[in-house]
Amino acid sequence: MAEGLTLSGSSNLSDMSAIVIADAIANVEPAGPTSGLVTRYDVKQGQKQINLPLWGRLTAAALTEGVTINNPQQLAVTVRNLTATEHGILTFVSDVLIQENNESILSEVGMMQGLAIGRLRESDLVTLFDSVTGLSVPGAGNDMTFRHLAGYVAYLRTDNNSSFGPAPGRPAAVLHPEQIRRLVEDESGMQAGGSAGAPPEYLTDGMSADVIRNYYRGQEKRFGVTIWESGVISRDGSGDSKGAVFVPQAFALAVALEVQAKDDEDIRSRGTDIVTVMRWGESEVVDDWAVEAYSASDVIS
Repeated sequence: MAEGLTLSGSSNLSDMSAIVIADAIANVEPAGPTSGLVTRYDVKQGQKQINLPLWGRLTAAALTEGVTINNPQQLAVTVRNLTATEHGILTFVSDVLIQENNESILSEVGMMQGLAIGRLRESDLVTLFDSVTGLSVPGAGNDMTFRHLAGYVAYLRTDNNSSFGPAPGRPAAVLHPEQIRRLVEDESGMQAGGSAGAPPEYLTDGMSADVIRNYYRGQEKRFGVTIWESGVISRDGSGDSKGAVFVPQAFALAVALEVQAKDDEDIRSRGTDIVTVMRWGESEVVDDWAVEAYSASDVIS
């Protein structure tokens, strides 16, 4: 295989790489929303890792005039280490395919590679939801409702952690599409046809009617929570999924290399290997600043 045929090279394949990478970049983000909802840290050239210090709280006390302050407070810090690893994908494109399809096939390659990397990054991030231990409701086999969503917010605003305190900022929810469907039905007031002899009922006015028409995707807020769907969240064998409600500081994404595409001509196979890579790492930062939304997500029947 020939070496060094990259975006910045002088090979006649440089235009091809440019097309691939442009479409790869454009399609990484649509693969999942979570990367834009967590806190991102860039690992700069020459850095091995990001050291993220979390400062513990200090305790103030009432004072008496003229009396020396006793019990000086000591600073306490917890350090999270964030590292990035390489992820990528290789696609072989034959010379015949390129000649017959021109730029269209290159755009498709870029799109599919970008989506593949985006899904992998999304999968890595939503896997962190399972590491949340502080609160996990309503539990397997139970439908999540707005009652639970309100409870998540109340939990995050409570001083559950003596070291770090209540969750800062506004939370977001990343849920399985079937979890969101149940929230929509809960808010809209819909009843299942034939359930307990009751016919279907639909609200025709107001906010709930808008929800039915729009079926929100991160554009609506409930209890201050923006609600996003991630089709990458898996469903287990019992028909349950684990989403999460969290503030950005609960999870961290370390990025050492943005999406990069390279091509390598394979003369013997009469084609080109196209490789797209990205380097990232992910970690939970503060457990009590997130809630595991664990609930039923089985398909409607």
